[in-house]
Amino acid sequence: MTEQYHNESPEIRIDQNGVWYYRDMEMTRLEIVQYFYNHLRQDSEGKYRIELDNEQCFIQVDDVPYVIQSVSREFFGEEKGPRMVISLSDGSCEELNPETIRIGEKNVLYCRVKQCNHEARFSRQAYYQLSEYIEHDIQHDRFFMTVDGHSYLLAVNQPTENGGPHVR
Repeated sequence: MTEQYHNESPEIRIDQNGVWYYRDMEMTRLEIVQYFYNHLRQDSEGKYRIELDNEQCFIQVDDVPYVIQSVSREFFGEEKGPRMVISLSDGSCEELNPETIRIGEKNVLYCRVKQCNHEARFSRQAYYQLSEYIEHDIQHDRFFMTVDGHSYLLAVNQPTENGGPHVR
């Protein structure tokens, strides 16, 4: 892997559906994609790169680096009671943090993942799975989600990581 600079066109790209490409050819080896995910970093300007030892390779991220493939209620971790668990495009699962969910352009849902270090986009399937927990407050024209007796207001139309400031 050679070092690439900001002004060069990256050879590696993650499309809006979380599919990885090298020189416009889809990467099909899951172990390589997972290895790259494990070494994915973001700089202060919001640019993504893969860091391996003393080498780095900047990559193009069309939207956000992670895509949520599914949402389920199950027992997760040491907590008692079921939790909302999301399955991510890197093959990992983690508990959904409902405080970080936001509604982006074209009503696409996003949330923070990986200890709130990255943003993830909900796939269509995951969106429909989560939608059964989302309610509309007609009086105030806003959306919220209720999980385990707690209500979480969904932020609306804030920019993605690559299109503006971080949503925290």
